[in-house]
Amino acid sequence: MSNIELLEERVAELENQVFSHGNKPQIDDPPTENSVVDSLLHAYTLISSSYSGREKANAVVKRIGELDSYLDPNFENSDLQMEARAELILTLEPELRGNAHLLTKLEELLPVLESERFRSVPEATHKLNNLTLAYTKLHDESEELTSEICDVIAKYNSVINNISRSLIILDATVTAAENAAIPVKQLD
Repeated sequence: MSNIELLEERVAELENQVFSHGNKPQIDDPPTENSVVDSLLHAYTLISSSYSGREKANAVVKRIGELDSYLDPNFENSDLQMEARAELILTLEPELRGNAHLLTKLEELLPVLESERFRSVPEATHKLNNLTLAYTKLHDESEELTSEICDVIAKYNSVINNISRSLIILDATVTAAENAAIPVKQLD
């Protein structure tokens, strides 16, 4: 007797036990429309046809056992020896101590974190979002205003520089005219 025939007999017995309450199937009865074996065979056919031509999916299906072993919480990499594990723990010791210190500090600050102020934070989120939008708008307006002020200051500096140059030229011209207007002393 092959494994498949043995399996079919066991499934038939199981079906008899499950469906035997009111309708006990007889030998002469036709097989049920949806026997468990037929449903399993149909499901297997659908699954195998959905994976045909999809190499990545097939690779994942082939490695499901390996993936399950990695997800097992009791999984241990047997390649790591005890010395390597000890060294790993010793290298992580400062970080573990730091985490322990932070946890104790968190436990000390837990009453503050559970205060009414922090509990109302989710309710204040809407107000904070509105304030952030208003601040962003004001920030953009101030950037625009700053840009305009910088342009005005640049124009002011240009005008002042032109006036300064004009005054220097005017001063030089007036000085030259004054020097020319001074009567020359005659020598005896």
